[in-house]
Amino acid sequence: MIIKASLIIVFTSLFFAACYICGNVSKKTGDIPEQLQKNADEFVISKTGKDFFNNYINPDYNKITEIKDGYLMVYNFSIPDKEGMEGEIRFSIDSIGNIKKDKEIVGIPDCKSNSENCSFNISKDEAKNIAKREGLEEGIKEWDINFVWKPEYKNYTWQIRTTLSETKGTEFYRGSGKAMLIDPNNGSIIKTEEWRVN
Repeated sequence: MIIKASLIIVFTSLFFAACYICGNVSKKTGDIPEQLQKNADEFVISKTGKDFFNNYINPDYNKITEIKDGYLMVYNFSIPDKEGMEGEIRFSIDSIGNIKKDKEIVGIPDCKSNSENCSFNISKDEAKNIAKREGLEEGIKEWDINFVWKPEYKNYTWQIRTTLSETKGTEFYRGSGKAMLIDPNNGSIIKTEEWRVN
């Protein structure tokens, strides 16, 4: 009985030790050198400003990846008190910390050159009301509303998609409708376009 109790204690201790180690590994901030992380942070700050960066942007160490001659940097952008306002920042740096400007740079709002780019005054519900007021068709199912980065505008937009026709099969999907892009800073309609999946 004593041996059995001792074994239970040993295995329980090992289990908690393993959980502690696993917990620490999951919180590991990656193997990226500190100076490279600092350079990447400073690049984002150069676009957003320090306060915006500190309040709404955090490195995603689970997604930062070592690539050939450097790192793919990934950050999460989120405004906690505004539903749905979240995105992902991605860009690459080389092995000495220079930004690879010939590669894709995604998700960094330019607040410093124009602070109105980052006011984000229009909520998800307000964007929905604007789309209704502007006559976006109800469609055959609930609207798909997302806060998305649009590289052609170098900023986030509210994208509201309405589905006007839809056919589903086990191995295919066909659908069509309209998508309205709304500026999340001032509520203006950027454009309305048709979408189609054949």
